[in-house]
Amino acid sequence: MPNPEVSFFTDPKVWSVVIAALAVVLSQFPPIYQLIRRGKLELDVYEKAHITHSLGNPNLQFHLILNNVGGRAVTVKSIEAEVKLESEPTNIIKAQNFIKSNESNGQVLLTKFKLKSGEEWAHLTNFFNDFAKSEEKKSKLFSKRARDELTEKFKVKNSTQEMVELEEDLVNEIQSFFDDKFIWQHGEYIINIVVKCTDEKQNISKKFRFTLFESDSDELREYSQKYKYGEGIIFPSKTDVGVVTKLNEINA
Repeated sequence: MPNPEVSFFTDPKVWSVVIAALAVVLSQFPPIYQLIRRGKLELDVYEKAHITHSLGNPNLQFHLILNNVGGRAVTVKSIEAEVKLESEPTNIIKAQNFIKSNESNGQVLLTKFKLKSGEEWAHLTNFFNDFAKSEEKKSKLFSKRARDELTEKFKVKNSTQEMVELEEDLVNEIQSFFDDKFIWQHGEYIINIVVKCTDEKQNISKKFRFTLFESDSDELREYSQKYKYGEGIIFPSKTDVGVVTKLNEINA
């Protein structure tokens, strides 16, 4: 008897070819669980923090590491450090720029950035707040007055080796400005590093504890004693390098 006709759809050879082709195609895509899992950040911070100031305005530097361990991209819009000394009010200091290791020009402005699934962002990050408009106006005026005054005094004393100092009234104004901005008193600090995302559900934070000893605070405060020479006012200091402290993570 003649063999019955085999349908295309019931031919096992056809289906084995189709299944093999689908397997090849699907192997090029991430697993389904990754596609449906939302973005998720992990935050790590190197255990040392660098602390200094500019005219009393607090500055911090940390090495931050962000990893997207989720299945979708995460957009980071800002990073902040919430700094609190015992019973004192909390100071919120914003991340403004970071050091990109493969570039010679160093600091890069920190703006909103996206991390795809599996990507890492790891950089030394600088935290400081911009002066308010009135404070910026004052700081620029200090710089101009100090430059003009020292220029005139150098003309008179250009044949001597004496240090040239600013007039007392200007030094007192600068010192008062410094005292208003300076926060680095000695004591035990809690710092909360907060990474804010466009999707608030993806925000992440970590808390740490660090100690500023009296010697640390005194060193940072002593930088203001050089303002009378124009150092830190009209040109950056080469010796005021800040202090380094150890961070201890606070486990929730």
